[in-house]
Amino acid sequence: MRVFPILPELVLISLAVGLEAYGLRLILEPMSAQHLITAGACHFGASVVAAYIFPKIIIPEQYETQRKNGFFFFMMVFYLPVLGLTGLILAMPLVARGSFIKSKGSISPVRVNKIRDLPSETAGSDGQSVSSHSLYDLYRSRDPDRRLQAVYATLKLNDRDAIPLLRMALGDATDDIRLLAYALLDRKEYRLSKHIEQSKRDLEKQETSMRKQLCRQIANDYWELAHLGLVQGEAKNYVLGMAYKYIELSLICSPQDSGLLFQYAQILLRLGKYQEALEEFKKAEMLGMEFICLQTYYAEIAFYTGRYQEVKQLMTAIELPAAYPLLTTAARFWRKEI
Repeated sequence: MRVFPILPELVLISLAVGLEAYGLRLILEPMSAQHLITAGACHFGASVVAAYIFPKIIIPEQYETQRKNGFFFFMMVFYLPVLGLTGLILAMPLVARGSFIKSKGSISPVRVNKIRDLPSETAGSDGQSVSSHSLYDLYRSRDPDRRLQAVYATLKLNDRDAIPLLRMALGDATDDIRLLAYALLDRKEYRLSKHIEQSKRDLEKQETSMRKQLCRQIANDYWELAHLGLVQGEAKNYVLGMAYKYIELSLICSPQDSGLLFQYAQILLRLGKYQEALEEFKKAEMLGMEFICLQTYYAEIAFYTGRYQEVKQLMTAIELPAAYPLLTTAARFWRKEI
């Protein structure tokens, strides 16, 4: 609610008060049929004016329920002569004060109904790159406006960097930030799901020569849904199973493709098929993939299968990349540096 109504609203309120006061004056005078009819007409007019103006003043945001609100105010003023209108006028300062306090303590509401239509992640209008580390620092602010700014800025990050911050924002204390984070995650999942559906339709129409590429694309999209954390629980197991299905179809056409074998091994690893994953990683290495690219996967498989001495050997040999602090911490643990 606005603290000070504009002039037309004051005029209408004055009109309603004037009609109500004139009707009351007629009622207090010696009774006559003419006085009763005129007083009733004045009271009805005051009720109509109140039904029109008070919803706009007291609850201006609720445009979609304006008729219901107007009917409520009409009934209040009409069936409570003088008292109804007086009560509404006296309530206006209290409502104004409450709205003012609320507006000071909250951020602007986030419109999430069209989040899916926002520009793509790489389409920053200012052309400036955004660091994920700087956004994490910004999100740690106690100011909800700054945290909201950090969540919006994930639109300029790639999915791998943006999704962890968005998942963190799902637990934010501010409703608008939680809703925005949820909507952005939903948007990413929606786009991948639509791409999968389109690829499946294309797969039904294509000749054999294109089926390998489409199966690979579908498997990759399913893998992204799981790998990026866009799906959890049973849904994650389902999309991993679908990725497994389509990557196997691709391998039927190209069994010696090291890239396909590498992705196949990653899917097997996430499904908990450690020995099969190890075999596929070895095949990819034999076909030319560098050992350094597979080192962490070998260490992970060794850890899950209880071969801790092998984990130590593999992690000790890993170079410590500054870009992956979690990997650096894990490597230092196995080197007994911490």
